[in-house]
Amino acid sequence: MKFGGFSRSRSGRFLAWALILLIYVTMVTTGAGTVPCRAEEQADTADSGDMKESEEGKSKWEGDRIYCAAFGDSIAKGYAGRGEEDLRSYAQLIADAVSAETRIPAECENFAKNGRDSERLNSEILSTEEALAALDRADIITLTIGANDLMQEFRSAAQEVLGTDRKFLSVYDAFDALQEGVGGNPLLIVKILDVLNSWDYSVFEEQWIMAMETIAEHRKGTAQMIVTNIYNPVSRFELPESMNGIVEDIILNMNQIMYEHAEEYDYRVIDLFDSEICEHTQEDGLHPDQEGQALIAKLAAEKIDTGIFKGEPEKIIKEVPRPRKVERRRYSLWTVLGPLLWIVPAVFAGVAAVLFIWFLKRKKSGEPAVLYRKRNKNIDKND
Repeated sequence: MKFGGFSRSRSGRFLAWALILLIYVTMVTTGAGTVPCRAEEQADTADSGDMKESEEGKSKWEGDRIYCAAFGDSIAKGYAGRGEEDLRSYAQLIADAVSAETRIPAECENFAKNGRDSERLNSEILSTEEALAALDRADIITLTIGANDLMQEFRSAAQEVLGTDRKFLSVYDAFDALQEGVGGNPLLIVKILDVLNSWDYSVFEEQWIMAMETIAEHRKGTAQMIVTNIYNPVSRFELPESMNGIVEDIILNMNQIMYEHAEEYDYRVIDLFDSEICEHTQEDGLHPDQEGQALIAKLAAEKIDTGIFKGEPEKIIKEVPRPRKVERRRYSLWTVLGPLLWIVPAVFAGVAAVLFIWFLKRKKSGEPAVLYRKRNKNIDKND
């Protein structure tokens, strides 16, 4: 019995120890699973905080200066007249406005030059190391080109129409010469129409694409690009209304080229054609005055996302609907001069027809002539 009791005692103790061991193992095992979970939670929290900071770091612009690079012609340069100091260009005004809003210093490098067309933009400006280096670091890029392409075509057209090798100093000289020529020989209008009908837009488009390719090759992924379209600089000239309409069609077709490539090369177009820029030009009627430069800068501000410099969400920029494409019409004398061209000849033709019919009737009857001769004979006899 004692043995049996002893056995039961040992057995009980064994069970007790086994139970204690089981509880201990269970507690240890549960605790081992819990601690890492808490550590993981803390790690997750820490990771989430680091990620947030990382995300903020990515969204926040880390530069110590905002770089602007301006390219183009005399409009972009801020031309103020021969011998006059340049105006404060719209590109510089953009840099000032962005700096004031973000409280980050801004620097504007202006590579625009007077008289440059799209071909010389590529060959003389975008081919230089200084310009390409500016593109590499630019945060905002502005471009104004095309007006001199238009003016150069007009000068070439005037030379062709007038049959002269005269080098016109300005578009004013070309228009004055055309007006004098047409005044002395109205049929020159036919030559003008031929030149307008053969206007070659492909040359401008090729040069435009070449410039966009160069800029895209050097431009940063975060850089914003703004281009201005062409406004009508000849609207102030005393041209026939139909001729002004033709000029506007040409400008709209050139502007259409800019819009067609905007998405491909990621730039935004400032619409100067439908703006009030022509009311803010200098005495020459072509170049913007200081108010005109400020107007361009104001319109550009609507297209620039300054949130990227302040770590803010991307700004939703309202895009103006692309203007309708102007059909490249074939012009005729009727298009330019309208029905008035044919009114005078029609009147003369009508009068001539009436006189001719009257003459035929007189000739056919012959009576008035005979009576007239008889009376004359009687008069002779009485005398």
